[in-house]
Amino acid sequence: MTLFEQFKQSLKILEAEEVFDLIIYRPIAFLFVKATYGTNLTPNQTSVIAMLVGVLAGISFGFGTAYAVTIGGFLYLSANILDCADGQIARLKKNGTKVGRIVDGFIDYVVSTAIFIGIAVGLTHQQSNSLFQPYGNIFHLNPYVYIWLISLLAGISSAVQAFYFDFYRNKYLEIVYGKFYSLEDEIKEFEEEKQRVIKEPQNAGYFDKLLINIYLKYTRLQLKSQSKKKSHSEVKIDPGIYRSKNMVPLRILSFAGSTTHITICIICAFFDRLEIFLLISFLPLNIIMLIIYLIQRGIYNKLITNNS
Repeated sequence: MTLFEQFKQSLKILEAEEVFDLIIYRPIAFLFVKATYGTNLTPNQTSVIAMLVGVLAGISFGFGTAYAVTIGGFLYLSANILDCADGQIARLKKNGTKVGRIVDGFIDYVVSTAIFIGIAVGLTHQQSNSLFQPYGNIFHLNPYVYIWLISLLAGISSAVQAFYFDFYRNKYLEIVYGKFYSLEDEIKEFEEEKQRVIKEPQNAGYFDKLLINIYLKYTRLQLKSQSKKKSHSEVKIDPGIYRSKNMVPLRILSFAGSTTHITICIICAFFDRLEIFLLISFLPLNIIMLIIYLIQRGIYNKLITNNS
């Protein structure tokens, strides 16, 4: 097998990959995977390292100096490369686990929280030089209040955008490629995993059980967010038609995904303008998500009507 074939094998389906992952992070992550392939490094260990590096990035942003923010940008870049590497290790070594899938998502939220808190703290240290100073004056807000408010709104926006992209991508892969169970089957699978963990000796698997509970709540929330009235198991949708109508919207929506946020954040950090990252997260990326949501909902409802 050639090196390029190994790289392709380490990826998800190309249509489901975010653009910046494909052209930046996963190629670098693949080099890391190849360099450590002969070691005992596991996907979960790689995920934990990624989390620690990502939290350090948030701490660096919190200092607010140009030097610290630049260091934070490099740390955040490294954290995302490692975050890509854990899945690539699992796919190449075929040693991924159900809990490992949850660990990966859980760590993403820990790092994102650290990043947004770090940005808010750092910007309060330099608020007199911030773009937020004039906006705070316009809205008659204390600059510190304005910084924390926009940081909170940008953080929530980032989480919602990632949530919707994850849901839309999984539904696309489920219908077009049969790669994912329905959310109902996913819940059932992890309920069974939870019962297996509960039966383990006392205190064993406690952290696994906690993560499974969090994931079940997350998945049930996704299930409630579905706009359709009939499930995919009740209404058969032609995979080819679904793919042709949803491939472009999915690709556009990927630019509101987590990797786009990370890339914009890193670029802004290198220029010491993290306030611009917050504004982009809150305004244009939310607009992209809303437009694609309306388009996708119309497409899906039309397909449901035609197949009822």
